[in-house]
Amino acid sequence: MKSGYSASSSTTSLRITRPFFLGSTHFAAIRIYSSSRPPPPKNRFTTVLGTIGAGGLVLWGKGKYILGALKLTKFASLGSMLLTVGAYTAFYGLPYAVGMTSLILIHESGHALTMKKLGIPFSPMVFIPFMGAAVAMRKRPKDAYEEALVAFGGPVLGSVGALAFAGAAHAMDSHLMFALADFGFMINLFNMIPLGMMDGGRICGAISPYAGLVGMGLGGTMAYQGMIHNPIFYLILLGGGYETFMRFYDPLGHSPPNYYRITNGQRAAITGGYFALVGALFAAMEWNRQYMVPPEQLQRTHATYSRRYD
Repeated sequence: MKSGYSASSSTTSLRITRPFFLGSTHFAAIRIYSSSRPPPPKNRFTTVLGTIGAGGLVLWGKGKYILGALKLTKFASLGSMLLTVGAYTAFYGLPYAVGMTSLILIHESGHALTMKKLGIPFSPMVFIPFMGAAVAMRKRPKDAYEEALVAFGGPVLGSVGALAFAGAAHAMDSHLMFALADFGFMINLFNMIPLGMMDGGRICGAISPYAGLVGMGLGGTMAYQGMIHNPIFYLILLGGGYETFMRFYDPLGHSPPNYYRITNGQRAAITGGYFALVGALFAAMEWNRQYMVPPEQLQRTHATYSRRYD
């Protein structure tokens, strides 16, 4: 993302450009749950969609081998986490890198704890620099309601973690902590977009199949308006479009029978929880940004500090 801001703590002054973050995504879960599809009709529209899907599967296959290689090591979770800290440090400095990785860890732990509560086996957590982290489900949830609960786990615990960073920022009067809290609120809110493999896509998929169309419209608008420049988001957008199309075109091949047949009470709870969390994250971001020092002021402070001690 082109926009950025500066941040400083009581012991150090540094310039941080806010990175684009795709959040926590369940890579292996998507791979495991992919089912065989019938050949698409031979017309131009579906041929294009089929090509997009095939390209996504090829890219996904490469991601599978990366994840597989990481899991071969005994300390895959710790090793990949340290690798991520190192990668972020090269661009944003060690304090911000540690904070970013901690917020990703908290978010992903929410998914893992929910899976444990529901009795869904999962693989060790694996971090992937500049993409997020992954916890692979080793068994499909029994229905869309359980899948939505797992998807909720990350943003809920992640939002609590971001709020804790904001509280620490007030206690320490630390601009760095305010910046990290903003990052935490932002990544959890971004993950709530109802699109494909993102948390919002898994949650809203249990509400209505048309939620994917809303996510496509929102994601397409963000891409068209130039709000997001990361090419990985475009792949998510294409993958989300293909998944939404296949849910209408081949509902039986997309998921087991009755997978999305949940009670009205469950659907109402998911809907209320989704909009409540999105609203709370918007409010938290606005509240937190009231206390953030403008980037220009922090840059001037950093320049003054540099001239004084150079």
